[in-house]
Amino acid sequence: MRRHQVSRWRQEEVELSTTNIPTTPTIFDRLRREVRHRSRSAFVGLAVTLLGLISMTSEANPVQHPASIPLPISGTTDEKGIPVGWDLEVFQDHPQIKLESLKDGRFAIRLASNESSFGLYKAVEIDLKEFPILTWWWRVDRLPAAGDAREKNTNDQAAQVYVAFQNSVIQLRNPVIGYLWDSNAPTGTVANGYAPVTPIKVMVLRSGKQQLGKWVQERRNIAEDYMRLFGKHSLPKVARVAIWINTQHTKSTAQASFTDLQFQRAN
Repeated sequence: MRRHQVSRWRQEEVELSTTNIPTTPTIFDRLRREVRHRSRSAFVGLAVTLLGLISMTSEANPVQHPASIPLPISGTTDEKGIPVGWDLEVFQDHPQIKLESLKDGRFAIRLASNESSFGLYKAVEIDLKEFPILTWWWRVDRLPAAGDAREKNTNDQAAQVYVAFQNSVIQLRNPVIGYLWDSNAPTGTVANGYAPVTPIKVMVLRSGKQQLGKWVQERRNIAEDYMRLFGKHSLPKVARVAIWINTQHTKSTAQASFTDLQFQRAN
């Protein structure tokens, strides 16, 4: 009886040992497949999320390629009456400066001269390879009657725009181009400036009373003017733009206004 029971137990042990129970490696294989599947899904989800964030960032912060660089006239003045963002330079006597309100919330700067010479300038850093064009509007309401850029003792103009370049370690030697609204010198006249050190070329864009009291827009390719007037092919950056008025040579008066100065791309 005992032998029979022992034999039966052994038979049951054999049956149990041959039962098809999953082995440990099979379970691990399944776990590996599940982990791989989950990892792959998580990776794909992370990649989609990152792409979405990059897209959102690109839309929120697009690459800036401005078509122009304005020289703004804010419409406010400091405690000295100087338009904010501009600096005053005086050669002779007291300046007369006012802000003039225009349409669409824009402003112009009005300069009036009584035997004086002064202007406002704005320091800039303009790459002419990208922004070679300078445009502006100006209006002359009163001319110095005897003004004429062709003679030093009559070199008075109601409206002048100057562009100064970064071209030397000595600031006084930096070249300058001046654009004039003259009283008598013909349109197209080009002359040397009368500064003893600074190389200056001036060009008459408007002359006389024909458009007196009217807003006129100007557009100049500063890069081309620089290379033609100074005979150089390398382009320096623009360091300063100034608006100016003077009547001290002819002992007279003048008045002019300026607005919407900006550098633009060539196309």
